[in-house]
Amino acid sequence: MKKTCFGFLLAGIVVTLCSTACSVDAYDKGEGEYSLLTAEMADVTVGSDKYVKKVETDEGEQLTLANPVTVKWIEKGDTTYRTLLYYKKLSNGQADAVSMRKVGVMKPGKQENVKTDPIYVESIWVGKNRKYVNMRLRLLTGASEDEKAVQTLGIVRDIKASSSNHEHLVLYHDQGGQPEYYSTTTFVSIPLSEIGADTLTITVNTYDGLYSKTLNKEQ
Repeated sequence: MKKTCFGFLLAGIVVTLCSTACSVDAYDKGEGEYSLLTAEMADVTVGSDKYVKKVETDEGEQLTLANPVTVKWIEKGDTTYRTLLYYKKLSNGQADAVSMRKVGVMKPGKQENVKTDPIYVESIWVGKNRKYVNMRLRLLTGASEDEKAVQTLGIVRDIKASSSNHEHLVLYHDQGGQPEYYSTTTFVSIPLSEIGADTLTITVNTYDGLYSKTLNKEQ
């Protein structure tokens, strides 16, 4: 069976994910189905029944879901997941969740052979609550009969370019033998608690050349 898969390199561990249609692909700013909803990057707290009950958005809002929901990618209870959440805001700090997309959380690690296959960068920003650096990326992909054809994303520390005052990170991207037929948008987050310096630079190899973005943890 042909599949389109990609994974995240989390501190040296590859987690394979298969693309699904369980949520929208990107922020909808037009007049479509999701245009009248609020879209936020968020941490969601899952109970023992795997249902999301509480939400903390990157805007710093604490929300309770009026109708607790779950999705297929929630595999463990009593934990926290990162998501792109589309919701309707209600009164008294409550909300109705309409769509949730899983967001990969990447912790900076060490890697001797850093692959930097090209990718598209749409945006990189720090959330208002200063907990994460968020990245909106566009990958070129395609269905493959080879189950070993898995794209991998990760974030690696550039030790030589980093110092106690500034951290330099490089996006790890291995195309993994996947075809480059069409593009798909994915969101990833880097916990700022993993960054010791006050400022950081993220460098990405794109189809248009090297791209770097410098960010401040506190501003």
